[in-house]
Amino acid sequence: MTQFPVLVGVALAVAGPSVAQVAPALDPDVPPTVVRTGPSADDRVTVPIRIDGKGPWNFVVDTGSQRTVIARELAQRLALPPRSNVTILSMTGRSEASTVAVPKLDFAGGTLDDIEAPVLEGEHLGAPGLLGLDSLHAKRVTMNFRTGRMEIARSSRRAQAPDKDTIVVEARRKRGQLILLDSEVNGMRVNIMLDTGSLYSVGNIALRDKLVAKKRAPDMLTASLTSVTGGTLTGQIGQIQSVRLGRVNLNRVPVIFADASPFAELGLQDKPALMLGISALRIFDRVAIDFGRGRVDFLMPDASAAQSMQMAVNDQPRR
Repeated sequence: MTQFPVLVGVALAVAGPSVAQVAPALDPDVPPTVVRTGPSADDRVTVPIRIDGKGPWNFVVDTGSQRTVIARELAQRLALPPRSNVTILSMTGRSEASTVAVPKLDFAGGTLDDIEAPVLEGEHLGAPGLLGLDSLHAKRVTMNFRTGRMEIARSSRRAQAPDKDTIVVEARRKRGQLILLDSEVNGMRVNIMLDTGSLYSVGNIALRDKLVAKKRAPDMLTASLTSVTGGTLTGQIGQIQSVRLGRVNLNRVPVIFADASPFAELGLQDKPALMLGISALRIFDRVAIDFGRGRVDFLMPDASAAQSMQMAVNDQPRR
């Protein structure tokens, strides 16, 4: 049994009102590999994975999961040998899971050898597996929502300067996660993380309570989450008027407020925090999460698209 719980992917389904909808070795001389961002039944980003030369299977790229996870059905099909048990921490709390030895995992031109992957039910994962932070911590993951393609490359200190339409937001690291530094919700400073493994955005109770105290809270209705472990969590859903990331504002963002376990695990239970899901990120033309450099680049859509998608850009950077 591991001493510390493993944080895995979060909500895959919502019941109630509509939400409105160890790193693989890469040759630095080899150009980035480009893959499709789909198909995926719920619009999360996927990447083709081969296991010990077999496949491919479309794993969800999950920046909310510390470990790469495999579906039980696939683990049994490949007869992967069992390893040990671990404590899994999902949105809905702690549970126990077995792990299997994955001899060789290939994705986007890289190879991960002999990893120990927790096993969860495929019906709850909504995919054959999750590609977690253990595979991405030294990478730059670029999701191009306009072309429907994703690029995974080694992070480089010599990366080119962003173009004029790109908003760069610096981040700090917390247990493998990137927490955006310059971010607000309805004018209040908030810890914001990007969670590509969840379709929905999830805020903690501290954020909800602060919004209520400042009289900036939206109207809310009751909703329930289903996590990758199959557990359920009841929360409240409302539409946030403004989420600011650097110099860009996202307007009318649906958020589920819940006492979700990952916030406490990251030391954010008592601090306003928000996990921004993939449906919010799809507003941008492109999002590049650079784990090596600790930053996120947001490429703005053109003016007409930005207006229709309820997005605004501040010409002057915040101090």
